[in-house]
Amino acid sequence: MMAQLHPTHLLWLVACQMTLHALVWLGAGLLLRESRRAVAHWAVFLLLMGAGLMLAAQRGEPRLWLHFNGANLVTIVAFALMRRGTESFMGLPRHDAEQLAVLTPVIALIALAGPGEATAPLRVVAAYLAQAFIMMRTMGTVHRALRQEFGRAEMLAVVVPGSAIAVSLVLLAAHQVMLWPRPAEMQTGGPVNFWLMVVYLAGSSLFSFVFMVMLTQRLVAHLRHASVRDPLTGLYNRRAIAEALERHWLRHRRGQQPLAVLLIDIDHFKRINDTLGHAAGDSVLMHLSSLLQRHVRAEDIVGRMGGEEFLLVLPDTLSAQALSLAERLRALVRAEALGTTISIGIALARADDEQAETVIARADAALYRAKEGGRNRIELDA
Repeated sequence: MMAQLHPTHLLWLVACQMTLHALVWLGAGLLLRESRRAVAHWAVFLLLMGAGLMLAAQRGEPRLWLHFNGANLVTIVAFALMRRGTESFMGLPRHDAEQLAVLTPVIALIALAGPGEATAPLRVVAAYLAQAFIMMRTMGTVHRALRQEFGRAEMLAVVVPGSAIAVSLVLLAAHQVMLWPRPAEMQTGGPVNFWLMVVYLAGSSLFSFVFMVMLTQRLVAHLRHASVRDPLTGLYNRRAIAEALERHWLRHRRGQQPLAVLLIDIDHFKRINDTLGHAAGDSVLMHLSSLLQRHVRAEDIVGRMGGEEFLLVLPDTLSAQALSLAERLRALVRAEALGTTISIGIALARADDEQAETVIARADAALYRAKEGGRNRIELDA
């Protein structure tokens, strides 16, 4: 069907399709807070691509600079924004200096070449190679970050089509070189320019689909993270730490592997809030959270039970090891001058525990004895 369309009609069709994709991204940017900078860049990228094709669709006699040179320049700027947005989406450093260094001479060449037919081959080759360069550099800079965050399949879904588009643009530039001095501008039609429209249309559609999927995956991951993390400290929240304890308690029941829990309470925390303010209290909570995370093993799990209470789940840990860790943490808190001390209750899972919460209850009882005994103490459940 596309092959039967008049070349200018085909340009208008692809331009309208890209504009629709741009509107989708504009809507996403308005509705979502996630990755707004990247979304804005992608929306403008697609809008400019659509504008460039619309300008090309109006080419004719007399040959106007805006319709010929302007269309080339707009598409190059669009590709540069695509790269900028994609790197922003992946949290990578921007390569503005590199893009300026490479694209400034190309843009100057196209701008000064004039719209005449004699300079058309030079403009076509310069525009295609500039777009191909940007696409290849984009794939080269983002592929590792894509794989790390989203996985190999998603990375390939971006890099393979992106690289294919870059290769297609290089081949189009080579085709123009072979036809020199006859211009192969996109409004002239023919199978090669039909293929260019397919590349643009399929590329923009796939780009929008894949990155919308990844944006959704990121949003879901953030929601999942928020559902199990304490918003202040970033530790597991009460529900998540209880679920983690349940998993390890069931493992203990099956194989009798040792399991210890430490219930930690900040001494006189209310006094900090009342005298220094809640901001100071939050600072103590965050500092203690960081300290706990730094001084436990990778397999240990740290969570905030609420208020000033923290729970450590220590798989494969005997009482002597739990006591050693508790003493080290108590001494570190005092040494780091957080303005307070901590009391710790320790309990080990037993064969007669009916449920995981029983271990927490015994640790809580030990913590109560530590507080009653003068605070800044450690008590082990007998």
